[in-house]
Amino acid sequence: MNQRIFKTIFFLFLILYLGEEPLQGQTSSRSPQITYIDAHNHITGGLAQQSDFGSAAFIALNEMDRLGIGQMIIMPPPFSLGLRGRFEINALIPLKEKYPDRIAVLGGGGSLNIMIHQTPNPDQVTPEQKAEFKKTAEDLLLRGAVGFGELAVEHFSFAFDHPYESVPADHPLLLLLADIGAEHNVPIDIHMEAIPQDMPLPDRRILKRSGNNPKMLKGNLSAFERLLAHNPKAKIIWAHVGWCNTGFRTPALCRRFLNKHPNLYMSFKLSPESVPEARPIGEDRQSLKPEWLQLLKEFPDRFIIGTDQFYVPPGSRSIGPQKSEATKLFMTLLPPDLARQIGIENPSKIFNLKK
Repeated sequence: MNQRIFKTIFFLFLILYLGEEPLQGQTSSRSPQITYIDAHNHITGGLAQQSDFGSAAFIALNEMDRLGIGQMIIMPPPFSLGLRGRFEINALIPLKEKYPDRIAVLGGGGSLNIMIHQTPNPDQVTPEQKAEFKKTAEDLLLRGAVGFGELAVEHFSFAFDHPYESVPADHPLLLLLADIGAEHNVPIDIHMEAIPQDMPLPDRRILKRSGNNPKMLKGNLSAFERLLAHNPKAKIIWAHVGWCNTGFRTPALCRRFLNKHPNLYMSFKLSPESVPEARPIGEDRQSLKPEWLQLLKEFPDRFIIGTDQFYVPPGSRSIGPQKSEATKLFMTLLPPDLARQIGIENPSKIFNLKK
């Protein structure tokens, strides 16, 4: 059965089973049991010649209803130049306009991230590049983005066609973006593995199978602190807390950064790819680890949910493991008042969303 026929049959099945048509109306009629805002996800159109963001959004919206996600923030991944399937918010804005109460959008993964990584040497950034970067960033906001993301500072490769990306966190264009974000009161979503000092690539199969990651890694935490200190009014979200590939993003490290930088926020991602010691859910899956729960109680206004699930059209190759079930479990294990603050109050404030 060719891919187009399979896709059509599968999509018709979804319509019949779920009882809705894609992108019809403003909201879904289902009533979720738990309501939270999921602030970091990706809806892609697939790699086919005709990208189909609408079908991927249909799947995402019904998954939101099933999981109790009241609103989802979607964004382009941190693309590299020449990577297949690259897009920016022009592909996502129609989804936001169809579902203004369910979908919000960040921009920059398909443009700003590429501009940053095209000039990895900070000394080579010209005034003309800064002007073009500023214009691009402000245009994303004018087109409806509620912030900037996903931007890569240290992004490991997990497949042969998945690039390794690395720039200093205090890159001049990231410092400029901090100023732009502060001026417009919008956040910046950053993907960065924690590397306290120069070190060999961790001996993990998932990091070595692609062949794209370097054998030696450069420390990045000092440069990240310089970014955070550059403009204290800039809201920086260090994405994917609870998911770590170096083993260094511990509650103790998070506490040190949160204490020192009031403009730092973190979004939780729970994935089987992570080193086990970085996961906040206990092995029994019945409770949160005490050290993580204590951290959340100390900084209840600095954490949000960011599942990092990829939603693709029917028949397209899946991207990454399923992560949304672990997020739902995480929310049920939180004390109710903390769940509401992390799930609703914090993202509403950070992204200036209507509750």
